[in-house]
Amino acid sequence: MSVRPNESGHSPARPGPRQLGYFGLSARPLHILVFLIPVIVAAELGTLGLGGEGIGAQLAAHRMLVRFFELFGVLGLHLPALALVITLITQHVMSRDRWRIEPIVPAAMVVESAFLTGPLLILVLLLQPSETAAAAVQNGTGVLTARSGVLLALGAGLYEEMLFRLVVITAMHFVAADLLRMPDAAAKVLAIAVSAVLFALHHDTTLPAIAGGGTDWRLFSFYVLAGIYFGVLFLGRGLGIAVGVHACYDLLVLVIMPGFAVSG
Repeated sequence: MSVRPNESGHSPARPGPRQLGYFGLSARPLHILVFLIPVIVAAELGTLGLGGEGIGAQLAAHRMLVRFFELFGVLGLHLPALALVITLITQHVMSRDRWRIEPIVPAAMVVESAFLTGPLLILVLLLQPSETAAAAVQNGTGVLTARSGVLLALGAGLYEEMLFRLVVITAMHFVAADLLRMPDAAAKVLAIAVSAVLFALHHDTTLPAIAGGGTDWRLFSFYVLAGIYFGVLFLGRGLGIAVGVHACYDLLVLVIMPGFAVSG
């Protein structure tokens, strides 16, 4: 989208940080990148198995992203993270925004992410699935240590949002809006719905054998509704907040709640 010159013949100046405000800056590529750098580093440590307990093997979304790159003849364990960094830098350069970081913005994004985890907790209480998301992740791995739990939570938050929101929603919206000529709002709803169902199918929602096996439909519904919530956050607040909320929830159920249970 080109910028039209004003009446004097000069292109209007890009809005500064004060004009954009927190909600504008937190959705811009540069601040998203700064916010995600610690998450990316932790997630990459997890793919290397530095958290112990085979954390790298549990990051299924990361393996799927790696296989996606392999389809184009590109190999490399760290290519998904590298591709994300390059994408955000490229978006920043193309937007011609200023190379200026407002330190308060990434810090505020952490607070916002923690606050927006609340609806997911309410959803768990309402559905009361027989097996929580944390238990599903831990199935067959035993109790996670604090370090491995943190790396797994951050890795899952990052790579699942990259796969199911950044890749799936973007691709589905392109197909629906640009190829099938659907209205933009309908294309977004379809993209969020498809990504949410795929997100639920990605997780193990099988009832334990002692409960008769089969699908735990409450847990499946939780993942679908959580996927819709993440999709709305992705389109409304950007990738940074979507990853932040996802990681905060996983940290809560994988590290904080088990820690309270042990100390109690």
